[in-house]
Amino acid sequence: MIGYLVKGDTIPDSDNIARFCKPTTAPNGVITAMAFMLRENDEGGLSVNWLEFLNCSNRDQEIREIQKIYSESLSVSKNARIAILNVGEIRYIVRSETHDHRNIELLHEPIPDGDQSHSEIHNLEQDNEFIAELILEVLRDNDNHPARSM
Repeated sequence: MIGYLVKGDTIPDSDNIARFCKPTTAPNGVITAMAFMLRENDEGGLSVNWLEFLNCSNRDQEIREIQKIYSESLSVSKNARIAILNVGEIRYIVRSETHDHRNIELLHEPIPDGDQSHSEIHNLEQDNEFIAELILEVLRDNDNHPARSM
């Protein structure tokens, strides 16, 4: 899989992404829509990680690998969370529920000499709480994990 991927490749709808959620966006471990909103300093898109790119054998292994990636590049507090979301479900709900039938893009955006699973959600708008709420609807209870390994 890794051999043919290039920066900007579209992540398939069947695949999944992980989103790092700061404690302020996940009070008491409950992930809120704020975790899926662009901030003013977000230049490209919303930063996520492509799980299938990691080529792990199961979800638990993917979570451990993402926790390791986060610990190497971020300050991970004990209350930070990881949201796991299906790409196709995100694209479908945003396209079907927005007035402009927004077609968001989930693109592989590896960091040179860094996190190769890094990806971004594009075609979002800053301060668009409605789209953030739609993305939150895709999150299942069992796809909310600690961002720091125990």
